[in-house]
Amino acid sequence: MSSLPNHRIKEIIQILDQDRELPTLSPIVQKVLRLISDENVSINELATVIKNDVSLSFKILKVVNSAFYGFTRKVSTLSQAMVILGLSAVKNLALSMSILEVMMKGSKVTKGAQDFKVFWERSLFAAVAARRMSILAKFPYEEEIFIAALLQNVGMLVFIKHYPGEYTKLIEEARRTTTPIINLEDQQFGINHTMLGEFLANKWRLPRALTVPILRHHEPEGTPMGVEDEDKEDIEKRIQLIHLSHLATTIFYDEFRPDRVTQLKEGSEKYFGFGNQVIEDLLVNLSEEVKEVAEFFGLSLESAASYSELLAAANIELGKLNLSYEQMNIELVTARKRAEDLATQLSEANRKLEDMANLDGLTQIFNRRVFQNLITREFYRSNRYGHPLSCIMIDLDHFKQINDNEGHLVGDHVLRDVASLMQGILRKSDFLARYGGEEFVLLSPETDLKGATVLAEKLRIIIEKHPFKFESKSLSVTVSIGVSTMTKESDYKKEDDLIKNADKNLYAAKNNGRNRIWTDTDNRTKAKASHLTAPEKENIPILT
Repeated sequence: MSSLPNHRIKEIIQILDQDRELPTLSPIVQKVLRLISDENVSINELATVIKNDVSLSFKILKVVNSAFYGFTRKVSTLSQAMVILGLSAVKNLALSMSILEVMMKGSKVTKGAQDFKVFWERSLFAAVAARRMSILAKFPYEEEIFIAALLQNVGMLVFIKHYPGEYTKLIEEARRTTTPIINLEDQQFGINHTMLGEFLANKWRLPRALTVPILRHHEPEGTPMGVEDEDKEDIEKRIQLIHLSHLATTIFYDEFRPDRVTQLKEGSEKYFGFGNQVIEDLLVNLSEEVKEVAEFFGLSLESAASYSELLAAANIELGKLNLSYEQMNIELVTARKRAEDLATQLSEANRKLEDMANLDGLTQIFNRRVFQNLITREFYRSNRYGHPLSCIMIDLDHFKQINDNEGHLVGDHVLRDVASLMQGILRKSDFLARYGGEEFVLLSPETDLKGATVLAEKLRIIIEKHPFKFESKSLSVTVSIGVSTMTKESDYKKEDDLIKNADKNLYAAKNNGRNRIWTDTDNRTKAKASHLTAPEKENIPILT
């Protein structure tokens, strides 16, 4: 999690809202996407639109007649191509070409031009790898997989354009080390390229079959939120294929290490049952296949090293290392050991420093500063895409009495146990933080009011039923909880409004008997549920 001030995230959000030069699809392709969504569109209508872009028409026919599809008979018209391939395949082909054109333009005009060039070459490599694995897995949507893989890192374009110097350093660090690029981005900017990529894909009005894999391709485990049950298996397979294509590109474009190959083989076996030899054959042929596809699309691709060349170079380096090791004397071995120990100590010290900056010292959950960064980011995403976002405020009842009667050591013990209990039942996507004193806050993205209320009740019950033991003492503890949810219909102007409303609901729970939950729905029926007058409702006193 980033330790940067909250304003860095807001700066990037402002760029997304105001930069009119962010990558965009051509008007022709945008019209093609709109037409395809119309079930009644005819082949002739679609062909007429595409013909308005002579260059696009020529490129589509060139690719259709290449080994990329492998047709034995020449396809001479767009209408004929649509009959043979289907409307969806032609749409995907037009979309792929528009995306590659956007990437190529960036490599000519951007300050980070070299990074742009490496970016689009790597993106094409990932797309070809994903398409090939989709075919091997007999997954029937290889053209959409090609596009999703092509777009998986599109969010990097924002960093390359607006932060070229900083981002070049991050790319180099990711190439040399095992640290995932999204972790480095989060540390540096407070937001990563998967979130920015999802923003651009939604801006282009692409379907969730593309936007969800873009957002989740670094997280292949688990079911994505907000996906209908009937679509979950399909979306999961797409995410896994894009993730594997990412692993394949690290082998060819990052510092070559055998563990990268092992990662790809293990992931392929786990998700699709591919044996090691299947992946070896894929890697051996991949570089040449990417070069051919680049030519089909009319692109000039610098020849990437083949897998056999990478292995040969690695063996040479290994031989040098072995020779050097045999020649080293005792002093050099000792010095190296000291350097390794120092590096380990430094890494551990850095980890502790990061924990100190991000975690609450007592409860070891996120602190308030990190929560502010998280809610700024998630509030923007929720507001932009219309996804629900729930904020849950939790406060221990009569906690002052525990401190006064039992002592602060017992109070601290209770706070640690409460945090641990709550953390144990939350999803990976939920964010729990200590807000201050005996008050906690929980941020739950893509969770509506009903879901947030169910979660809050689970938290209340688990704390109420837990015996808090300290030495010979056993205490009962309860909590009051306020829940507020942002939806499409909400009129929250900023994230602080959502927090204040959850806090207000928390105080209402206190005033209505404690050890209970108060939600936005309770507020709407408060006149029936409470004896408080209207002025009192607006000025509910804080109770402990």
